[in-house]
Amino acid sequence: MKKIICLSAILTLVFSSCVSTKKYQALESEKSKCSKQLSEARISNRELKSMNEELKAELDKQKKELQNTQLLSQNYKEQAEENDRAYKDMKQQLDQLNERLQETLSNKSQNLKQLNEELIKTRATLDKRAEELDNQENELKMLKIEFAQKEEMLAQLQARLEEKEKEVEEIHRKISDALLGFADKGLSIERKNGKVYVSMEEKLLFASGSWTVSKEGEDALREIATVLANNPEIDVMVEGHTDNVPMNGKNQVKDNWDLSVMRASAITKILLKNGKISPKRIIPSGRGEYCPIVDNSTKESRAKNRRTEIILTPKFEELIDIIK
Repeated sequence: MKKIICLSAILTLVFSSCVSTKKYQALESEKSKCSKQLSEARISNRELKSMNEELKAELDKQKKELQNTQLLSQNYKEQAEENDRAYKDMKQQLDQLNERLQETLSNKSQNLKQLNEELIKTRATLDKRAEELDNQENELKMLKIEFAQKEEMLAQLQARLEEKEKEVEEIHRKISDALLGFADKGLSIERKNGKVYVSMEEKLLFASGSWTVSKEGEDALREIATVLANNPEIDVMVEGHTDNVPMNGKNQVKDNWDLSVMRASAITKILLKNGKISPKRIIPSGRGEYCPIVDNSTKESRAKNRRTEIILTPKFEELIDIIK
């Protein structure tokens, strides 16, 4: 307001014809000053107006937040009242349940005592059962150890049996190669039950009723002896067999039993002429007419039954030791 009065005075002085130059200059200076103050007042007024608008906006914002806060407070109050009601309802229910529980506990006191006695008995039974289970578990552990040992033993046995099978296969091959020239002279070789069977018909070895080995038979036996000498791990069984025609002999050979034994012994002695074969490895035996391979009803079948079998078997002492 003061600035506006100054401006009016200056204008009055300007238009006054009676003002002196000095006063005119002073008035001009005052006018300039007032103009500057007016300009500053306008700027300040704009700033105040802008601040006023910002404050008004902030006030509106605060009013809105206050309204929201009041609304939220009202909601919280209503929720609190609802929670209080719910709490009172739950407390009432809890009191009722507590009364029922006390009544039930009072009525079940005797049953509880009985249940406690049964519990003590059950615990005793469980303790006994636990002890039994511990014993069974220890037994199971021992059985597992024993089973593992037996598995290892079986693995060893399997490995050794496979080796023995290979030995039998190899001895079969060697015997077959050695006796190849006698294949069409009444000699056959067969591998069965883990053994090698060399079967020689009577015509290759003996004359009828005789136990003296022929020269051709000795040749075949020498070939067998050579293979046996080079394979000391093989045991030998020599079995003599006859047909069922009765033999009316005299002296030391009186029947088929005697003849089969004498033939087995004669063959054994020829094999032992090879000095590299230990007599401990060979067992001669006579089976007589009691193990025929075919029926004795014809001449040809009886000829097949009159035979000598040399049975070659790998030594199984090592396997027996493993089993023991």
